[in-house]
Amino acid sequence: MSSSPPSTADAQPPLRWSRADAAAATAYAVVAFWMLSRLFVDPRGTYLSQGVQDQQAFEWYFGATAHSLATFSNPLFSTLQNHPTGVNMLANATVMGLGIPFAPITLTLGPHWTFLLIEWLGFAATAWCWYALFVRRMGAHRAAAFIGGLFVGFSPAMVSHGNGHPNFLAQFLVPVIIDRLIDLGQAHPRRLVWRKGTVLGLVVTWQLWMGEEVLLLAAVGIAIAALAMLVQRRLPWRTMLPGVAIGVLTTVLLFAFPLWWQFAGPQSYTSMWQPVATNDLASLWGRATRTIGADPWASAALSMNRTEENAFFGVPLWPVLLGLVVLLLRRPVVRASALVVLVSVWLSLGSEVTLHGKATSIPGLWSLVADLPLFESVLPTRLTLVTVPAAAAILVAALDWAIRRSWGPTRVRVRQHSGDPIWQRWGPLGVIGVAVTLALAPMVPTRLWADPRPVVPEFFTSGDWRSYLDGGAVLGVPPPDIVDMRANDWQASARWEFPLVEGYFMGPDGSGSGVGTRGAVRRPFSQWLAEIARDQVPRVATPIEIEQFRSDLRFWRADLVVLPPRPDNALLRVSVESVLGPATESGGVAFWDVRRWRDG
Repeated sequence: MSSSPPSTADAQPPLRWSRADAAAATAYAVVAFWMLSRLFVDPRGTYLSQGVQDQQAFEWYFGATAHSLATFSNPLFSTLQNHPTGVNMLANATVMGLGIPFAPITLTLGPHWTFLLIEWLGFAATAWCWYALFVRRMGAHRAAAFIGGLFVGFSPAMVSHGNGHPNFLAQFLVPVIIDRLIDLGQAHPRRLVWRKGTVLGLVVTWQLWMGEEVLLLAAVGIAIAALAMLVQRRLPWRTMLPGVAIGVLTTVLLFAFPLWWQFAGPQSYTSMWQPVATNDLASLWGRATRTIGADPWASAALSMNRTEENAFFGVPLWPVLLGLVVLLLRRPVVRASALVVLVSVWLSLGSEVTLHGKATSIPGLWSLVADLPLFESVLPTRLTLVTVPAAAAILVAALDWAIRRSWGPTRVRVRQHSGDPIWQRWGPLGVIGVAVTLALAPMVPTRLWADPRPVVPEFFTSGDWRSYLDGGAVLGVPPPDIVDMRANDWQASARWEFPLVEGYFMGPDGSGSGVGTRGAVRRPFSQWLAEIARDQVPRVATPIEIEQFRSDLRFWRADLVVLPPRPDNALLRVSVESVLGPATESGGVAFWDVRRWRDG
């Protein structure tokens, strides 16, 4: 997430926008479009299925945010899902820093287009902003910086998160934050220090609204790089400190209330249980699912799921990086970047380092930070997101060195004193160019996979549902959750005019311990329906169950229970009819008008 910033002595003066910069931006945008081309064909009718239901969850966040703005309601809380208890929006990865600016698109074209455009922007803008940082602060040749931006923006980790995590794709503010920090290391009049520190605080605050975990990972990388620069006496910390303090103060003032709301507001939680998710050693040199020629079964054996393939760098990158670090060891930026790579990779391996699932004798670093505030909810595997731009900085430095030996002033001197000017001119560029090509070849991505999503029934697209709702909620059968979020599309097609019972979000687990969970706390009726769908065995409710289930409908303030077309339609229908009586059919669904039970 963070490459090592060079010292201000290494930084180049600000460079004006050039045709090369525009060409780089265009190229990144085209590659991003190609990556998402299967989704661009039909944003409403397809979804990124390897992310399970993550895309639908983010589409709901965008829809709920836009609806709250359009209705002048509180954007930090919504009862459009998990009605009537609601959802704490800041306790979820709502990407409001982009959801709010994109609200007009959400309200006009729908959340599917917002999701797609934010993913496209995440890929392209992240690549270009790192490219710009390499040019501006490393003084890198634009060709070298272009390769570095391409690596960062379309690395296996980014492509993996592209399956449904736009919050991890939208990393374009991280290089901006690094650029602002480096700028603070230069001497400025006091009035400019205040201005530049405030700008830093504003950028950090925006990143907090887009993704807190991205900022945390970036902070880890920046801290490691800063320590390396400090040891090398290349960090002007005394000059930077006043501006950084102003930036921190600005962020605290702007984000104090949202932070309180996130951890102490309604439906908040203080920690989230996470499964064991560390990088296996073999994943460091493995091949990711969405890379050319990869074995998806081998990738699956080494990762948590298709959205968490955070390493998978291939074999060649590691010896190439080692060789380049040795070659350019005298450069502070290379030494700092190498330390970031080493520490971030080591942290990602967890507290117990494994190789193909078996414990090794290598000590883990994660245990040193696992119990610190914020880190207890972080998946260690994501620390290799920090590795990528640091490794890219090393590749950029090497390519820049080789290019300038061929075309820069160094080449002139070599030609005057060498007996073999052709080799001296082109040899280093050829060797390093081939090495970098070999290093990156195993990471060349393939397009993200998209499958058709369930069609929204005519019952919702035609507006027939309006005849059966009096301000209450809709209960889908089975209730929406982490594996089935089709009800969100019903809600979006109705322009969020009705709330849903339960859903897929993060909230308290109901124990009162402050621990969070994914999805709603089940009530007896929703648990019963979920078990029928899971076991594929119909049930007949007992009189006691019927009374309990109707009590659940009153708690949810439900007006309508809807069973959409699905393969297990028959067994679900007979089960629900044992509770609510015969269903009515209309607009492609079976439904039950339950308003008579809502008020007792």
